[in-house]
Amino acid sequence: AGSMEPDSQHRDKNDLVPPSFGIATQAVYAGVIGSFLYGYMLCYLNSCGDFIAIYFRWCNSDVQADCLASRISGGLINAILYLGAAAGALLVGRPFMVAYGSRVQLMVSDAFFIVGGLLGAGSVGTGCLLLSRVLSGVGLGISAIAAPVYIAEVSPTETRGYHSAKHGLYIAVGLLAAELVGLPQDPPPGLSEFNSWYWRAIMGFPVLMAALQFALFKWDVPVDTVSFLVQQGKIKAARTLLYRTYGLASPNINIPGARATVNLQDAKVAKLELHLKNLAESAAEAKAIKRMTIPQAIADPVWRCSVFVGFFLASYQQLTGINALMAYSNSLFAEAGIPPRFLTLASVGMCVANVVVSVISTKLVDNWGRRTLLLWGAFAQTLAMAAMTHLVPLLSVQEQGFSSFFFFCLFVVSWNYGLGAITWLWLSEIYPMVIRGPALSACGVVKWLSCFFVVLCARFLDLYGSCVVFGTVSGIGVKDPARSIGTSQQFEFENFAFQLLILDPTLHCHCM
Repeated sequence: AGSMEPDSQHRDKNDLVPPSFGIATQAVYAGVIGSFLYGYMLCYLNSCGDFIAIYFRWCNSDVQADCLASRISGGLINAILYLGAAAGALLVGRPFMVAYGSRVQLMVSDAFFIVGGLLGAGSVGTGCLLLSRVLSGVGLGISAIAAPVYIAEVSPTETRGYHSAKHGLYIAVGLLAAELVGLPQDPPPGLSEFNSWYWRAIMGFPVLMAALQFALFKWDVPVDTVSFLVQQGKIKAARTLLYRTYGLASPNINIPGARATVNLQDAKVAKLELHLKNLAESAAEAKAIKRMTIPQAIADPVWRCSVFVGFFLASYQQLTGINALMAYSNSLFAEAGIPPRFLTLASVGMCVANVVVSVISTKLVDNWGRRTLLLWGAFAQTLAMAAMTHLVPLLSVQEQGFSSFFFFCLFVVSWNYGLGAITWLWLSEIYPMVIRGPALSACGVVKWLSCFFVVLCARFLDLYGSCVVFGTVSGIGVKDPARSIGTSQQFEFENFAFQLLILDPTLHCHCM
């Protein structure tokens, strides 16, 4: 991680340099626990889902885990998390939640994670499991929005890009942890004494992480962001935190205009005071803007296209099937011929590749550009699924398992550096302040509802069907590039939506 730090050479003595592990960095590492929980919640059932099915005898058997009743129950328990997440995304956009700021929002999400985790660990039936996942999903929906906002806003300008990239990285680490915790389990079929209780520990693990984050934000680093403090009119507190972020003592000043006690000849002080002034002006401008609701934006031809573009991209990101493949990777690997004792290990290997690419993709965004990454990501996803359907069946039985593992890894890492890295960065750039908050909240709801649909339906697809469906959807992102780059004026939404991934944000904002 050290290679990602901003360049420390050739700095002027008056440059602002935040301490390497100052208050901002400590707050960031408290914030990324929310990112970690995001990743963990997505696929921890992958390694223990079969044992839960046997424990509750969904198939009326002590050894069988795959039957129609099991697929229905397992699919609902996996997918209902995303209904809760949609509710959480809707909740975090409400004015009363916005007024609390992203730190308190993360603490609220921790409360949902704790209650959901305790219910899951103590489940006595399918109903408890469903309620556990819904409550955890609400926490997920809140944290998925609040964590990246908090991390970005609490970070100093000089290290904001570096710290912001940790959100995606720690999601990948959470995914990896969800697979690693499954390794001690005995391989199926059957339910050993250890497996009969260990799934409860897997479901209860988020309680520990959420409690840790809550405690850190409550007592160790109770730090709101400077911009949030300015918006609340707490200028003195904002000034103190801003100076502390750079390891400097705050000047004794109570009102913005009292400059007599501030040494503006000190270049560092002058820069910080200018930054504070700019934040105050931006906050005043933001308050003066008349906000627009989503129904109003849809009814207005000026904003309608941007709103639908965001809905499509948020939905498309999930319709490519990434969360379904991660949630059911063990079952799909089993169909591909990987022996039962290596199923969770294969999923771990896929997540390790995901972590590595997460680190690399943080640099590729600026070097390659958003459009290029989206194009190549969608193309590689399509190629991986095409190989699974047309190439792998031609190989010997011994070769099919390893080949499936390779192409699954290719699909996951391609999504990570393409749709995974770019989608929400792109959405955050295309919306002006007048609709930004409601639009991003609505896109979050659309994303999670799409994910619910995909994860639920994917439980009833076999390996071949999953590859065909998700490969076809991924292929939409690379269809007919020549036609899509034409004019963005008077673009019909149907054509525009299917060609969206080929456009730059600067183009599609003019289709209004």
